[in-house]
Amino acid sequence: MLKLLVKKELKQILIQGFLRGRKAGQRGRKTRSAKGMIALWSILILYLVAFFCFMAWMAGKQFLPLPGLGWLYYMLLGGAAILFGALGSVFTTYSALYLAKDNDLLLSMPIPVTDVILSRLLSVYLMGLFYSGAITLPAAAVGLIQCGFSLSRLLGSLIWVLLISLVVLGLSALLGWVVARLSLKLKNRSFLIVLLSLVFLGLYYVVYFRMINHMPELIANVMRFGEGIRGSWNPIYLFGRMGEGDWLAMLLWTAGVCLLLGLIWLLLKGSFLTVATASPGGKKAVYREKPTRQSSVSGALFRKEWYRFSTSSAYMLNCGLGLLFLLGLGGYLLVKGRDLLDMLSLLPFLQADSGILPVLICTACCAMGFMVDITAPSVSLEGRSLWQLQSLPVSPWQVLRAKLELHLALCSLPTLFCTVTAAVLVPATLAQKLLIVAASLLFMLLVALMGLALGVKLPNLNWTNEYQPIKQGAPVTITIFAGMGLSMALGGLYFLARGGMSATAYLSVAALLFMSADAALLLWLRNTGARRFAALS
Repeated sequence: MLKLLVKKELKQILIQGFLRGRKAGQRGRKTRSAKGMIALWSILILYLVAFFCFMAWMAGKQFLPLPGLGWLYYMLLGGAAILFGALGSVFTTYSALYLAKDNDLLLSMPIPVTDVILSRLLSVYLMGLFYSGAITLPAAAVGLIQCGFSLSRLLGSLIWVLLISLVVLGLSALLGWVVARLSLKLKNRSFLIVLLSLVFLGLYYVVYFRMINHMPELIANVMRFGEGIRGSWNPIYLFGRMGEGDWLAMLLWTAGVCLLLGLIWLLLKGSFLTVATASPGGKKAVYREKPTRQSSVSGALFRKEWYRFSTSSAYMLNCGLGLLFLLGLGGYLLVKGRDLLDMLSLLPFLQADSGILPVLICTACCAMGFMVDITAPSVSLEGRSLWQLQSLPVSPWQVLRAKLELHLALCSLPTLFCTVTAAVLVPATLAQKLLIVAASLLFMLLVALMGLALGVKLPNLNWTNEYQPIKQGAPVTITIFAGMGLSMALGGLYFLARGGMSATAYLSVAALLFMSADAALLLWLRNTGARRFAALS
């Protein structure tokens, strides 16, 4: 039975996103669409591998040639892999394990609970392996190339890669268990998960930036630092020695990770049935008679979209995290903006052409905005309940407009705060300041419309876990890639056009292009998109 459940999970993870059709019962997407999705994910994987190969190569040149300190290379990159892997997968366990839509069906069958838990953890493990492996696999390859091949080093590198992925799984499962236990006593579990996630992200960035700040000191005093770690923190030292092929380190760390996973397994096994079959906590609702206010159609649909967003931690974290980045950038510019401008003014290309700065500021605001993709998974999240919206006496465009309005309601003020702060700070003409704000807002609208259009065109309505449309869906992936490409092109193309075009003219053209794309997508959604939405099933 475990084999069948694992096969089902692998199909949902690896096949459904590429080949499954939009409609129930459809055998597969068109070959062109499937090939496009595979190509898109291949580009993402190649980009990550190339970036981390370069990072591993530079780190290897710094640490691997030092006698007796090669373990520092594996320690630093292994720690980065654990942080990166945990960041990508640590918040998926609770939803994947306890909130899957087919839990009731599987638990009603004569299937061992342990098989269900193991098959659910597979998706969490693969997600963590994708993120951690993007660092550990290039790091292990670079270590073998620069230090020479040997059987012990090869085996140590493979065990190092495997144990890091298992540590990420353990962290993800442990946080999922903590949230599950707390959820039994709380009514709104989504905001708890979001709060814990933000705390984790805050700690991650504090540790990351502290490491960056102390990196020159580490390199300058690497011998003294290495001896201190070796003498005081043997587990950390052995963690690095494992990548160098130390047999004792491999044995001790393998035993330690197995013990950790065993304890976490006991916690998960003991709580799974209690949490998976429990109703939401909180006080028992007591009916009190009160008048009901009539609401408009648009207001009711908007509240439905807000309820869907605010009760899903996965939706809020993955599609709304960019809102915090917009507010964070605006707050940073408000407090440290003058210092940043003084530092940027020392760059040669800014001294040669002061018009670059308004374009770069506008590019930075757009780069924060493309990370908000609330509309992209909104159609797919309707799932098999889509017929309920289609059966209501409302037009398809009213439903789509409510999804668009939620994105704009949540994103407009943070975008405005960030761009107005940046425009006031930057030394530019009034026209350039206004264009920075206008172009950024139009870009934000473009991302919202593009995500909604892709959601209508490439929906996945047959998911069992909401992380599938939110993290693996084609609309989300394409929207993020397209937004990233447009924001990079906004800044990059100016370097090619600045010889014959001023910053004011360039930002005017960019704002005009964004406006034209917004108008075209809005027209498509109101007509063709609405008809497509009505025909979905």
